[in-house]
Parts: sequence; structure tokens; C-alpha cells
Amino acid sequence: MKLFPDKKYNLILKYVIAAILISLLLVLALFRWDTVKSVVSVIIGIFEPIIWGAVIAFIMNPIMTSTEKFLNRFIFKKKKRPGLTRALGVVFATLVFIAVLAAIILTVIPEIIANIPGIYDGLRYDLIPGVQRWIEKLLADNPSIQGIVSNELSDIGSTIQQLLSNIVPHLQNLLTSVFDFANSVKNFVFGIIIAIYFLLSKENLKAQAKKFTVACFREETYLWLFKFISDTNSAFLKFIYGKVIDSIIIGILCCIGMLILNMPYVMIISLIVGITNIIPIFGPFIGAVPGAILVLIAEPKKVIWFLLFIVLLQQLDGNVIGPKILGSKIGLSPFWMLFSIIIFGSMFGIVGMIIGVPLFAVAYDLLNQQINEKLRVKNLPTDDAFYEKAGTNIGKAGESLPENTEKAENTEAPTGLEDKKQ
Repeated sequence: MKLFPDKKYNLILKYVIAAILISLLLVLALFRWDTVKSVVSVIIGIFEPIIWGAVIAFIMNPIMTSTEKFLNRFIFKKKKRPGLTRALGVVFATLVFIAVLAAIILTVIPEIIANIPGIYDGLRYDLIPGVQRWIEKLLADNPSIQGIVSNELSDIGSTIQQLLSNIVPHLQNLLTSVFDFANSVKNFVFGIIIAIYFLLSKENLKAQAKKFTVACFREETYLWLFKFISDTNSAFLKFIYGKVIDSIIIGILCCIGMLILNMPYVMIISLIVGITNIIPIFGPFIGAVPGAILVLIAEPKKVIWFLLFIVLLQQLDGNVIGPKILGSKIGLSPFWMLFSIIIFGSMFGIVGMIIGVPLFAVAYDLLNQQINEKLRVKNLPTDDAFYEKAGTNIGKAGESLPENTEKAENTEAPTGLEDKKQ
């Protein structure tokens, strides 16, 4: 429905309405983020199986594509069979995904179960008695502290009663968490099934999405959207697969180093360190905490050596291994990586910390392209190094720049007009 006979005014009205809606959404997100987050959580809960399916299909797609290329090159070289090739590719990708998932579960779960008695014994016979002896010695050596503790002991009974009265709500929360976990497992299983259908009808779904986008948007807009989706897909693939390879290497190196240092709980700590290493920058510190606690329970004297080893391992990863694998894949400086992790992590937790870097990398690249395009229109250089030089004469839009930066530094306040006169 058109409100004005002139198309120009209708277009202006659309832009005004869009600007108002975007402003309202931004204000709502800034000042009522908890409400927005709860609404998003409900929506994600409803579509969780489909989200899992999309994520799993995204992971399985390169395996399926590689399998199809292999079959077309060596098996169906003379006569192409796209339907059979796709089916075999999906089957192989599904088997690989399930095999990797089963290998992780069969490695982690038995290791945790096997170490539970040792952790319990360490707490009961080593750590707790050691802490008790330390407290007794501290109180014996400091009578003033002992008097303060004695005065506070009278409040312990009431505190214990209060804690016992709060156990029932915590048990209810625990039961709710168990049901939530079971529901997540169910959604994950459905996600695998949905991912198979995604992959089998990938071209058809892509065509439908393109058809819808082209029908609803102008050429300039849908071309930008296609490029954005392509860049996002490329950034995620490079980052996720590169980070997984990096984390596997770190987990193996952690296992080897702990075996050499004769540390306890080698396998479970190496798994924790490797898995948490997927989170950029903060992952190594997150993984070091539970590892240090486990070492402290089993052999307290080795916890310092463990922390030193983790610091050295992460320095090796941050300065040698990580840049070799991910250095050219993201294109973000350490500052912007830290910025994206903090922002997305505060908004979406652990998931935000993982996906924040590739998402911000795509947004950063698009913004950088727009800036470079505007600089080219003004006949200005696009290289960052040019703007780092002290005393560089940038000049006015459309005017030529001095060929020699050193000459510009020696000239007092030169301008483009002065260059033309010279």
C-alpha cells in the first residue's frame, strides 16, 4: 500500500520507518538486554534441533564435498552419478562424525570414571587433612586469630542449618538441569538426522534461499548479502578447522609434557587443556584451572611445575603454533581478537567467545572494504602503513599526495593547492 503518489516519498517513508525500528531495537538491546536475552533463549530452545542440524551439517559438509570429489575423480570417472555420489558422501561424512564423537566420549567418560576414586581419596586422605593441619598450626602460632575463630564458631551451627534448609531448592535445580541435559541430548540426536537431510538437499535449499533473497531485495542488497554469507562461511570454516587442529596439537603436547614431568591425571588434564584451547586467548587459562586443581589434589608439590609448564605451552602456542595455523586465516590483530571475545563472550557466554572472532573478522573485513573504497574515490592510499608515518601529508580529497613522505615531513604545513602551484 502506497501512502504517497510519488515513489520518492514512499522510499523516504520506508527508510524512516526502518531507522525508527532499528533505533528501538538498539535501545532495547542496550537497556533491556536481560529481556532480549531471555526471549532469544526461548527462541533458541524452540529451534534447537534445527540449529544443531545446521551446525552439524556445517561441520560435515567439507567431508561430504571431499568424498564427492574423490568418487567423481576415481570411481565414477566415466559416468557421473550425482545422486549416488551424494548419498555415499553423506553416509561417509555421518560415519566420520559419529566415529569422532564416539572416540571422544569413549576416551573422556572412562577416564573420568577411572579417576573419581583417586580424586576422592586425594581429597579425603591428603588435601583435607593437610589443610586441617595447616589451620591447626596457624591457630596454635597465632592466639589472637584463634580467639577470633572461637568467637565465630557459635555462628556455624545456624549457618549449617541455613545451608540444609537451602538444599531442597538446589536439588530441584539439579533435577531440572538433568532434564535439560536429557532434552539437549535428544535435540542433538535429532540434529544429526536433520543435518543428513540438510546435506542431501543442500543445492535445493540454497536455491530456495537465493530465490527468496533475490525476490525480496534490490540487486545491490542481495549481492551484498551473498558476499557476506560467503565470507562468513569461509571465515568460520578456516577458523574452526584451524582452531581444532591447533587444539589437537596442544592436547598432544600437553600429554607428552605431563608424562615427561610425571604428572598425575595426564589424559583427563590433556583433554581439558586441548578442548578449552578452542576458545581464543582465554581458553588456555580456563583449561589450566581445573588441571591445577586436580594436580593439587593428587600431588600438591607439583602444582607450581604444572602451572609453569602450561604457561610455557601456551606461549609456544601463541607465538609459534597458533600463528602458523591461524595467522593468515583470520586477519585480525590480537587487540581486535580480544575485543571480539570480550563483547561476544559477555553477550553469549562460551559460545560467544568461540564464534565471536570469525563473526567480527567478517564484519571487520566488510567495513575495511567500504573504507578502502571511499579512500580510492578520494585518490588516497589504502595501505595502513601510510597512515602510520609521522608527518604524512594526507591532503584534500581528490588531490595528489606527495610522492616522498620524507619531503612532506620537511615541508611546513604543505597543502594540495601549494603542490599544484609548485
